Amino acid sequence: MHGVTKCLALAVGLALTIFTAQPVVGQIDDVLLTVEREHIGLAGQALPGAWTPVRIELDNRSSQARQVLCRWLLEDADGDRVLAQRRVTLDALRKSPVWLYGPLPVSTGPRETWTIQVLDASSTAQLARADIPPAKVKPQRVRLIGIAAGQDLGLTPYTTEATSHEDIDLIRDLSLTSLPDRWYGLSAIDTLVWARGGGEPDDAQVSGEAQQALRQWVRRGGHLVVVLPSIGQSWTGSGLADLLPVKQDRMSRIQDAPPGWLGDVIADEMISIEMTVFKVGEGDGVEVVLKDREGRPMVVAKRYGFGRVTLIGVDLADNRLVRMDLPRGRHTIWNDIFRWQTPVYSESYIKSEITESQMSKPTSRTPIPLGRFIPGHISMRSTAAPAMLGAILIFGLYWLVAGPVSFITLKKKKANRHSWVVFVLVVVCFSVVSWAGAWLIAPNESTVAHFTVLDAQANSPTVHAHSWMSVYVPQFGDQLIELDPDHPSALNTLASPGLVTGIEDGGFLDPQSYTLDAGAPRSADIPFRSTAKQLEVDFLGRIDKPIAGLAQPFVLPQGTLELKNFWPSGRLSHGLPGPLRDVVMIYCPGDNQTPWVWRLADPWEPKQILDLTKRQAAERLVIKPRDFFKRQLLAEGFLGKLIKLNPGHQYIDTATGMDIETSSSEMVQFIQLLCFYDTLPPPDFRKTGFPFAVSYKRALGKQLDLTHLLSGRRLIVIGHLEDSPLPIPMTVAGNEVPASGWTAVRWVYDFK
Repeated sequence: MHGVTKCLALAVGLALTIFTAQPVVGQIDDVLLTVEREHIGLAGQALPGAWTPVRIELDNRSSQARQVLCRWLLEDADGDRVLAQRRVTLDALRKSPVWLYGPLPVSTGPRETWTIQVLDASSTAQLARADIPPAKVKPQRVRLIGIAAGQDLGLTPYTTEATSHEDIDLIRDLSLTSLPDRWYGLSAIDTLVWARGGGEPDDAQVSGEAQQALRQWVRRGGHLVVVLPSIGQSWTGSGLADLLPVKQDRMSRIQDAPPGWLGDVIADEMISIEMTVFKVGEGDGVEVVLKDREGRPMVVAKRYGFGRVTLIGVDLADNRLVRMDLPRGRHTIWNDIFRWQTPVYSESYIKSEITESQMSKPTSRTPIPLGRFIPGHISMRSTAAPAMLGAILIFGLYWLVAGPVSFITLKKKKANRHSWVVFVLVVVCFSVVSWAGAWLIAPNESTVAHFTVLDAQANSPTVHAHSWMSVYVPQFGDQLIELDPDHPSALNTLASPGLVTGIEDGGFLDPQSYTLDAGAPRSADIPFRSTAKQLEVDFLGRIDKPIAGLAQPFVLPQGTLELKNFWPSGRLSHGLPGPLRDVVMIYCPGDNQTPWVWRLADPWEPKQILDLTKRQAAERLVIKPRDFFKRQLLAEGFLGKLIKLNPGHQYIDTATGMDIETSSSEMVQFIQLLCFYDTLPPPDFRKTGFPFAVSYKRALGKQLDLTHLLSGRRLIVIGHLEDSPLPIPMTVAGNEVPASGWTAVRWVYDFK
């Protein structure tokens, strides 16, 4: 028995070694395919519904160069096979790394096997194949933060979910030298923190494509945090120097005790360390987040496109700080950088409070999914409802006529012998009526229903739009869907990963295959069956002039603003295709001060002059309570009052979703909560009785968060267009398609 146990242990150990440490190798011809475990996903991790990178290595053992197709086999939300592939030229007798990207369906499980193929480009003969174990798949509602460093940099206390709305997970062991070469390879994370040990930005292994991918990711809303090392730094001399908020001539080295906002330290343990302070000029757009003991900026940030780059002058990976257990405590750096309102407690304190019923368990709270309204809004079910009702009525009438009515009539006329003839006539008549009705009411043109988030800047014609849509094509067969056909080199993306796990209708009975260019997934020949296909689209470009696939130009707010008596003043107008409704104005004073919020009483009509010279009655966006035992949400600012309205209570039962109708007012509340999610007042974690405390989750809509832009001196205008055309240039089979839906508009104006 002991021998059997020993053999079993050896077998388990061997299996673990194979699947966790060894690369997956496949070879059929003279091309050797290798996949390292840590290169499956981002450092071995992935998020359902997001684009996922896989880095493979191809060894061409032939004496001739050859073109190959590298292909990753996936399924989309409808069960169709997605062939995510890239065409690559392999040099003779050389190894070549290749990045593949695929949109993981939301139904992705942890036990699936992913297949990678290498095909000859001309003959499509298979040269190599590998069936690889999947990356570690995280729950869709989890927020992932990437860390390119050897330490956690004080972020671990935030992963307990004890005082926050959502679960935060850290993807460690990232490196600049192993970043994907496309921006959407980073789409699973919204924040990337780099510190010493995360690879050098001037390393020759950081390719130009990887540098451009990092820029694009930030430009589309990502948050890059750079922690300067205590000794030496290569950022200012690298190809990524343009990302930094300040140049090298505005950096000064100092030696001093760690700043107090890193945490409390016993005086006897306090030592001096090398740090960097920054010189910030008036009007250069640099935000001062934190200062040192002498009042000099030590943490600064700047908007880059629709994202943000934060620069920290104290080396959080310094072993001397680690030995002092910094950063930690009540005054933690990450609350100020991310504007989190959640207090930070030690793990032992949290366990003690839960044991003594002074704090609720995160699993005991009532979760409300903020993005759950999106599937129902684009489902196109309202178009099928009249047809279904008509079919039910026709069937009921058929049952009555073919059954009781014909039987009673024939019996009265003593003509029962003709019952079969009458029955056949009834069947024929109702068949003709049914087919004719179906032909008459069936949609005969392609349509699009969408929910789109449109972001714009006052100083740039480029907009960023992220859209969830249903595309209906009343035909059978492949249809070419193309984004921005006038700009084929733009790295925009379309995919069909599905929406939220648990509310899908299931796949088609006849799964089909289609190809998606993993290096430029802006178009695809997608199979249609006279049904709707759900797509998720990300677009960066211009829509202020006529271009192919755009129903009409979107002229976003225009005007010149200035600060008078520390308040925005000026005149604005817009040329959007409809009135901007439920407009909220957010004035951010800058340097991490709390923003002010006020609403417009009436819709903002196109070409209407909006005069801001008269100061409006405003309130704070959020106010942190002094005592979490005695909370009053109505006293916690605009967001506290918003949560007090309890939006989303109908979504508490997670088994429901798409059939629930969401009112326009509640959709507005959801959008506003998602726009400032990171700075929401924390859940009432001190509440332990029934009804349970509510926490707001995000499986969908993570792209809406604008919290990273609240620290600068700017005005943010948020509103929405109802029955809006699609603000993204897109064609189906070469034609512009009529579209209607909600467009949430966010416009940003930076003050000098």
